Amino acid sequence: MLHFLGGVVQIDKPDLVVLTIVGGTLAAVVVLELLRFVIGDVYEWIARHAKTKAEIQQIRRQAEKVMAANREAGRVRDQRIAMRFRETSTLQRLEAEREQFESRRVEVWHDLGGPTATGQTLYSADITNSALKNGVIAGMESICPLWRHLHRARIWARTEMEARTGLQQEFSLADGFTVTNLRPVQGAAPSAGPQGAAANQATPSQHRRRDHAAD
Repeated sequence: MLHFLGGVVQIDKPDLVVLTIVGGTLAAVVVLELLRFVIGDVYEWIARHAKTKAEIQQIRRQAEKVMAANREAGRVRDQRIAMRFRETSTLQRLEAEREQFESRRVEVWHDLGGPTATGQTLYSADITNSALKNGVIAGMESICPLWRHLHRARIWARTEMEARTGLQQEFSLADGFTVTNLRPVQGAAPSAGPQGAAANQATPSQHRRRDHAAD
């Protein structure tokens, strides 16, 4: 009960206990209501977080699969490029070997006449012309296919310098010819006697092809 003494409110102990219980009850009700709303939000947040985490995991797995597929595709592509490069290199090497074999299989000889004086030695040399060999001479509609093969020349001269000069006059550097591997022919000797020398002088320059495959 409430008592007013001298303007001061006094509450009996039983009433104070009741008020305390009522206040506690009201506070509990308010807290429960707040918890009802807050717990729902917490549950919803937890559910959204779990869903987001699952989506992130799924996206990560998909990204890993895509990266693995890209790596595999890159590996296969690199293997194909390497294989194509090896095949191209092998084909080019075989083609070069075939051309080299074909070039060496057939020899084209250029005989630049016989001996014109005593004391001369027979010399031979290799004759090359890359422009004629590759068929790239400007202004020429057709080039003799024999230039794809090995060309050699024979000439009689007293010295190696004289032989080289004679060959360079016949196969001019200005025309793209190159004279290499000049050497004396072992065992070659001019014909004896004036009749042999006259016959050698009357021998014209000739071009002879020798096929080793037929030997």
